[in-house]
Amino acid sequence: MLQRIQSLYLLLAVVPYVLLFFFPIAEYSTQDVMNSFSLLEITNGNSNSTVPLIIAVCMLAVTCLVTIFLFKKRPLQIKITAITLLVHIGFIAAVFYSADFIANKLGTIANYKAGMYIALIPILFIVLAHRAIRKDEKMVNNTDRLR
Repeated sequence: MLQRIQSLYLLLAVVPYVLLFFFPIAEYSTQDVMNSFSLLEITNGNSNSTVPLIIAVCMLAVTCLVTIFLFKKRPLQIKITAITLLVHIGFIAAVFYSADFIANKLGTIANYKAGMYIALIPILFIVLAHRAIRKDEKMVNNTDRLR
């Protein structure tokens, strides 16, 4: 289970999801006032607007963790990692949209911070896990053919 490289990739994909809660995504400066946007709060704004993003991050992290334990069902793992990748790309689009929406609302531009770049890291690990799972499935199918 955890000895497989794809399990390590999926575990490494969870780390940036956790880090997203601790780093700001964007900052906005307006007339001597510095506002920030992170998953947990929007300074001088409505923090309820980040609830869907928080739910999405939690669901993506849990999906990666659950996929690790489906090691005996490789075809299902392949499908779940593909869906997770698509949902993560949608999450990144939502984060960009939210950051730009707040910038337009404040009448300034968004200065993207570490959180925005951390959100891109899981894509790499999910793609690597997907490729490793497909490689394992192909190897198993080839050995079955030899029997």
